[in-house]
Amino acid sequence: MSKRTALAGAPKVITEAVPDGLDSGRAWMVAIAGLVANAACWGTMNSFGTFLDSMTDEFDASLGATALIYALPTFVLFMMGVVTGALADTYGPRRIVATGAVLAGTGLLATAHASSLPLAIAAYGLGLGLGMACFLVPMTACIGGWFVRRRAVAQGLSAAGAGLGTLVVVPTARWLIDAYGWRRAYEVLALTVFAALMLGASAARRPPRVGDARAPRPSLTRMRAATSTGPFAAVYLGGFLMTAALVIPLVFLVRYATSHGVTKRDAAFLLSILGASNIVSRLVATSLAGRFGPSRVYLVCFAVLPAGMGVWLVSGSSYVMLAVFAAVVGISHGGYVALSPEITAELFGVAEMGAVLGALWTGPGIAGFLSPVLAGVAIDHAGYTATICGAAVLALAALVVQLPLRHATQRR
Repeated sequence: MSKRTALAGAPKVITEAVPDGLDSGRAWMVAIAGLVANAACWGTMNSFGTFLDSMTDEFDASLGATALIYALPTFVLFMMGVVTGALADTYGPRRIVATGAVLAGTGLLATAHASSLPLAIAAYGLGLGLGMACFLVPMTACIGGWFVRRRAVAQGLSAAGAGLGTLVVVPTARWLIDAYGWRRAYEVLALTVFAALMLGASAARRPPRVGDARAPRPSLTRMRAATSTGPFAAVYLGGFLMTAALVIPLVFLVRYATSHGVTKRDAAFLLSILGASNIVSRLVATSLAGRFGPSRVYLVCFAVLPAGMGVWLVSGSSYVMLAVFAAVVGISHGGYVALSPEITAELFGVAEMGAVLGALWTGPGIAGFLSPVLAGVAIDHAGYTATICGAAVLALAALVVQLPLRHATQRR
């Protein structure tokens, strides 16, 4: 037996036969497991700002050099997504995600015991980076395949884990660092990430096939077809520029605040504010996508970031202004990430979605590697004002590049 439903978030109602199991209780279990895994992984990544001062002092390194610890896993996880997405399409997501649990947990433990900055960069970057690569694209594509009618909401629920993790893990990490030191804090996070990813692996399995997934092409063929289309270039470049702007406050906002007289605990709480607004944004954005269309809501998320950068530029030592800025970053980041899979599904379909997402997310991977390192060098040599202005230019350019997408999904 099958049911007929509509693609959520599409401007036009598209009805198609849907196998039993989609949009079911089993499907929601996959989405919830994705939420937990996202919370642990992204909470750990986004807590790096609370470790920055301790690790810079421990290894007697510059900001640019220490920022490599964050930059390398960002690069690895997004660049390797094109491989892990294709592997999950071929072999199923469960084994790939379980492999990620081992890699991420081992990498964080090795980071906790690193005796030098190069070892910490390698352990964190390769361990956590490869571990998250084995989770991010395979699990995102898996969730997308389990839903049709409520896909945007399910993806938003899973993606909200990143905001939840930032909200919870950042203050927890700050407490662990203050009480036990940064090394013991990473040991605790290693166990947390391993357990969360194993939960994700236990829930992940291939969804029933529907629509254009009934006769799939090989993943690399699908990826080549996607990359040859006009919208791919706009989505790719927009993601690159958006990520380049976003990672700068994610890495350096805490240090900026402490350098302007804010206590370490209050500075870390700024990332919790960012995480809370991130959660709200992901849930609200995916809900609004069903009413107004995902492309319109997606563009709003791009539009608010340049305004937020302007708030940061004039905030000075005002904690209220910094809190407003953190909330705006969370809104922009949350909606952008939550709607990216839905935009991808609308533009390129769900067949071999893992390979297509993997190809698209190489842009954020490159940006995530270059931006924090270059921003750290810029702060060391030119100060915060010039660096924030550069971030604002990147955010504005991302919006301009994405503007054609307001019509792209309507033509499908």
